[in-house]
Amino acid sequence: MSQTNCCQDIPFTQDQQSKKVYCKKHFTERIEKRVRKTINKYTMLNREDHIGLGYSGGKDSTVLLNILVKLKKQFSQCNLTALTIDEGIKGYREECLELTKKITKKYQIPHVIISFKKIYGATLDQIVEESLSKKHALSACSICGILRRRALNYAARQINATKIATAHNLDDEAQSILLNLLRGDSNKFIRFSRFPIQKFQTLIPRIRPFVRITEPEIVLYAYVKDLEYHSYPCPYAFSAMRNTIRTFLSEMEEKHPSTLRNIVNLHDSISRYFPQMGNLEPPFLCQKCGEVSAHEICPICQLLDNLGFQNPLKSEELLNPHPQPDISDRSRSF
Repeated sequence: MSQTNCCQDIPFTQDQQSKKVYCKKHFTERIEKRVRKTINKYTMLNREDHIGLGYSGGKDSTVLLNILVKLKKQFSQCNLTALTIDEGIKGYREECLELTKKITKKYQIPHVIISFKKIYGATLDQIVEESLSKKHALSACSICGILRRRALNYAARQINATKIATAHNLDDEAQSILLNLLRGDSNKFIRFSRFPIQKFQTLIPRIRPFVRITEPEIVLYAYVKDLEYHSYPCPYAFSAMRNTIRTFLSEMEEKHPSTLRNIVNLHDSISRYFPQMGNLEPPFLCQKCGEVSAHEICPICQLLDNLGFQNPLKSEELLNPHPQPDISDRSRSF
């Protein structure tokens, strides 16, 4: 395939699939266009949504914040609030929190911080330490994952958000699909959707506008735009099974470009046969925290009980959430 340049400006990067060379200006425009195309393809956003952006201060969420702020200028009806979760990781999260405050102030958008300590009565450090002492089966990343998801949903309900946006990229998406497959988790494999489906009234639909953007592209975008972000990895990240999958897929993508896109495209193709049911009646409301659960006691309460920590605060004690707005007639593209 012959090499072509986007224009006469200084070349900056080359697309590994098409072999086309892009300058800085056309590269960033291409990324922004692909994000908007992804949002429209999966009907992720409507013009009057209130977006709660999961904002950690890392490169992915910082780039997504930058792009969503640009999109918001075109659609003044849409609201955007940054949501930061303070897990309580000593020597790591403190610097992230200061940076998120600085950046959200720069963009002049509302910023909500919610902590594990407030919700669960303990920091992630304390929970992981107790888990290790009791030889609990879950890894630190698995524990953090289920606690973060609950905390993010709490924060989104606090601001009456209609969508939660996270900065999971194409690499993350392909990893999740493969992880569910290798674990034999058919339920998660089927439920894993790029469309925002509200399964239960109290669970805010989630969107991932970066599912067609690779991690290297995000790094390059941040470089071109000179974005400030927290670049140190989480100290617990190296214990996850996902790292093995990440290394494998990175090697495959390097040897066979488009591997990541092929995995997501395949999941897209077969997902049309999956049942996509929304607004279901929850099988249970957890007897301890009142959240929807597949069992009488939700996994989070079971985890905290086993480790000797308090049950999560009930949502009305923590947030006093407002009723969800009716968005059924807001079908216009973002």
